[in-house]
Order: sequence, then structure tokens, then C-alpha cells
Amino acid sequence: MFISDPGLTLQLFLTIPLVAGGIIFHLNAAQWTFILLVTLLFIMAGVLRRAALLQISHDSKCSPFHVSRIRSMGNAIVAITGGISMLTYLLIFVPMIVELL
Repeated sequence: MFISDPGLTLQLFLTIPLVAGGIIFHLNAAQWTFILLVTLLFIMAGVLRRAALLQISHDSKCSPFHVSRIRSMGNAIVAITGGISMLTYLLIFVPMIVELL
């Protein structure tokens, strides 16, 4: 799945700056929990979207209408979880960056 979907690989690489930022800013347990939770939701949304796309590519019974709806819903879920993740990251990291300046 990771080879055929570069977007999912990009989602996984998002964890590298998050972990580095968390270590640099000495996050507490609650902040680590929030970051871990929203990151896992974001990655799982990408995995499930890719699984749905693989399923419709191998199922010849799906109509074009259903294929377009499945693609749209998968992309919407990834976008929503990405937005929630970014909001959480901003709420955690921006005050620490402002203190640093």
C-alpha cells in the first residue's frame, strides 16, 4: 500500500518533524497523547482511503457513480482528519514557538 500511494508515505513522514519538535520543546504527557491520537487518526484515514481505492480497482461490479462517491468520501475524510491534526499541532506548537521568540 505504501509503494502505490505516495500521499500515504507523505503522511508517515509527517511524524518525523512532530517527534523532533516534541523532543525539542519537551512536551508533557497530555500533549504527546493529543499529538499521537490525531496523527494516528490521520494516518489511519489515509490507510483506509487507500484500501477502499484498491477494493474498487479490483471490483468490476462497482458503477462509476459509486466509484466517484467512494473516492470523494475517502479524500474528504483524509482532508477532515488532516485539518483536525493541523489545528491540534498549531494549538500545541505555536505557543511554544512564540515563547521561544
